[in-house]
Amino acid sequence: MSVDILNDIESFLTWYRINFGDTLHLNTDIDPETIMAQWEQPAPAAQTAPAPQAPVSQKKKTPDVNDTFRVHGNHAELKALYERIRDCTQCALSGNRKNFVFGMGNPRADILFIGEAPGKDEDIQGLPFVGRSGKLLDKMLFAIGLSRQDVYIANVLKCRPPGNRDPLPDEVALCEPYLKQQIDIIQPRLIVALGRIAAQSLLKTDAPLGKMRREKHTYNGIPFIVTYHPSALLRSSGWKQYAWQDFKKILNFMEKPV
Repeated sequence: MSVDILNDIESFLTWYRINFGDTLHLNTDIDPETIMAQWEQPAPAAQTAPAPQAPVSQKKKTPDVNDTFRVHGNHAELKALYERIRDCTQCALSGNRKNFVFGMGNPRADILFIGEAPGKDEDIQGLPFVGRSGKLLDKMLFAIGLSRQDVYIANVLKCRPPGNRDPLPDEVALCEPYLKQQIDIIQPRLIVALGRIAAQSLLKTDAPLGKMRREKHTYNGIPFIVTYHPSALLRSSGWKQYAWQDFKKILNFMEKPV
């Protein structure tokens, strides 16, 4: 058996254990409630994940020095961009936000993950993907040997839409230039859109997620992969097998020589 096949089997078993636990299910009728309960368990000890956050007030908080370091990594250009746009009032979303959610991670990352917009937890903490979907994203990264310290994570919008509604076209138009500036600074080798809305907003299409997943794309001149948003995987466990296929694409791409 080749080394490549063995590595593929090892990666798949790691993914399976993280999402389903140590019991091998031989049928396809898996109880979603059981799976969701397993996803709520702490990530494996080997994973490098952000330290648990203390309870946060619902009122606007000023990000502490550790938060701001995770936002820009003390990278001069990224820090300057953050300081310049963090008080943005270009659209109405700024009037209701608790925090401007710039992004977080490695400012020299090879992979940039992009979601659609901050949710409630992200708005409170000022960091992307810190709720339940963020915990699942951490586990998905771990399954391919990565952590938040290896990638950069951002959103199409920097402020939370009311009621977590989809971003409006004019909001995307006003906020997307900020994302493009982040991309120009970070210079990732690969961009991964998390979810249909993020992909449609950036690719300017109304194509369904299934179609976008199967096609090759570029954004801002960079290879662009579309996969499921972690929150969708929390709702529909059957999609995990397809998300695994997408993360294998990410792994295979990153293993190519620069």
